[in-house]
Amino acid sequence: MHIICAYHVCREYHIRIASYIYIPSLFRGILDFVRRRKLRRVAIFRPDHFLPPEVYNKCDYCDSSVVNMLSSAMLDALSLSTLFAYGVSKVSVNDAQVLPLKSKLIDALDIGNNCDNYNQREDYDPWIGINKVKDRLVSFAEKSVGRPGPLIHLLNPDVDQNLMAAMPKRRKLISTYLTEQERLNLARLLVKDIDRYSYKMHCRNDSCECAVLACNYRIIPCTNEGCNATFSFKHREQHDADCGYKLVPCPSGCGMDIPRNDVHVHVRDKCDLRAAECPLSSFGCTSIVRAQDVTPHLNDNADKHFMLVATRMMEYQTVMKDMSARIHTLEEKNAQLERELQRTTVQLQSKNEAKAISNDVKKLTKRLGTLEGTCRTEFKKVEYDRRNHKK
Repeated sequence: MHIICAYHVCREYHIRIASYIYIPSLFRGILDFVRRRKLRRVAIFRPDHFLPPEVYNKCDYCDSSVVNMLSSAMLDALSLSTLFAYGVSKVSVNDAQVLPLKSKLIDALDIGNNCDNYNQREDYDPWIGINKVKDRLVSFAEKSVGRPGPLIHLLNPDVDQNLMAAMPKRRKLISTYLTEQERLNLARLLVKDIDRYSYKMHCRNDSCECAVLACNYRIIPCTNEGCNATFSFKHREQHDADCGYKLVPCPSGCGMDIPRNDVHVHVRDKCDLRAAECPLSSFGCTSIVRAQDVTPHLNDNADKHFMLVATRMMEYQTVMKDMSARIHTLEEKNAQLERELQRTTVQLQSKNEAKAISNDVKKLTKRLGTLEGTCRTEFKKVEYDRRNHKK
């Protein structure tokens, strides 16, 4: 029998362990069922096994920036460990490959043993413990699986670049095994563990009290249109100061409110107070006016612009005359070249004809020479026959 463990963290911090890799069927026969059955069990992750009740019963609202950072680090650690273990070429992974690593990851978080504030000082900086957990997550893949060895680097020198290139798809795949809600719940437990006495990253009220009181760490959405960010209430001013969707007045003072992300485009291309060249700058007008004053500028300087256009047209006429003269000269040269080409062609044809006649004469001469030789031979035979006949 095999036991495959899968952690699932729900709102009550339960972690369920189960196996869905192979489900035996009685239709395959009783032997198949007995041999291939798998033990499925459910394990309950109880926070009171790791944290005292007075710690885990506190309000679940924690510093959103810390929780999100730890959540992302968990996903990166598990994704990278699967890449180290099974390589980049493996497109998909299964439960048997991921779930044991997931169990190791949750064990590596060491929830309940991360608080260094032994003196219970309220001036304790919880970032000390948070950074230690983050360092463990960063080194988790290397310690649990091991980095690709020298032989792998020798066979594939670009293995590190390939790992980084494969991370986005692997993160998306691993997020189905370690869901966002699981990561957030684990991160909140870590914050409660580390910040159990100083309360600089989470609420000191009990959960039941925060239902009535306005918790400073409660999660709120951004009110700016188009922004989907959520964050702790205490970070609202900081987010509002950095949000790219926040409407801000035009820095040039045109009176329009635009999203912070579009300010540079507005100032450069759309603001009525931006500096703009005169549309007739190509004709010689060097005036720089505000965009909203372009039309009045054209109306107020119509005479000046007319003179500029007229001057430029006269210049164009002079240039066109010069071009016409050059075109006429080029046409004459072209005609002369065509006549010379025709003469050369005729001469070449004459030479070719003469050469052909010469070749014909040579052939005839050769044939005549052959005929003369034949005639001499025949004459000699006739003379020889005649002499023999006289005898």
